[in-house]
Amino acid sequence: MSEHKASPFLLRLMSLFFWAMTLCALAFWVAGTFWRGGLSGVIASLGTGSVAIFATFHIPAAVVGILLWQWQRHGLTKARRVFLEGATLYFMGSVLLGIFLNYLLVSAL
Repeated sequence: MSEHKASPFLLRLMSLFFWAMTLCALAFWVAGTFWRGGLSGVIASLGTGSVAIFATFHIPAAVVGILLWQWQRHGLTKARRVFLEGATLYFMGSVLLGIFLNYLLVSAL
């Protein structure tokens, strides 16, 4: 059975979403280092609702990162592949940490 190949349009759309999420996540953490009040100040400035939506989009970003890695890793340069793998690991780790912290919160109640 041959490996599934995604359409070029879907790959471009997924890449656009993934790298936009990566840049937003990087901007969020960098802003947290320079913003008055740190991460709490950034969250207060953006609003808790928009930060919650952004955090929720980490789940599809992790899935898209895995799919892009599966479909494009052979055609990427070494640096781009490392960036893709690092960003995917960040999104997967943040999703797992969020699940674990929610479990701790619910089990403490």
